[in-house]
Amino acid sequence: MGAQTAKKGISLLIDYLDVCNAAAEVHRHSLVYGPLIAAYDSIFANRQVAIDTYDRHPDEVENTATIRLVNGEFVTVPENEADPSFHLKLGRRYMADVVAHRDEYIQHPEKLDWDWMKSRMGIEPHHGHTGGANMRPGSGRSE
Repeated sequence: MGAQTAKKGISLLIDYLDVCNAAAEVHRHSLVYGPLIAAYDSIFANRQVAIDTYDRHPDEVENTATIRLVNGEFVTVPENEADPSFHLKLGRRYMADVVAHRDEYIQHPEKLDWDWMKSRMGIEPHHGHTGGANMRPGSGRSE
């Protein structure tokens, strides 16, 4: 993978994290979402997490970036400071869909794919490796 592709992958991850951060901020004190947000705050406290991104298959990683939680927001960690506690995998297409429909995912954070966090909490994920749950209403076309 070339340097330009890696840069685009990091940029997409940063945009995706921006949507997650905005959704958390809007719903942090909600009775429904507050406990979930508090749970991921505790999971990520003092931990770095490597995010492996892929296109079609989770075993074909295109890019890896490390993130951490700082003041309630996910931020990327410089490569020379990366020391991840665990790895997660996210599909590039899923992240692009979230970024493209930012307002919808911020307004309805239940549409975000939380299976990665369930596995960290010891809860059985809904499905295997996440390609990201596209839970938006159908467009009338099949994929």
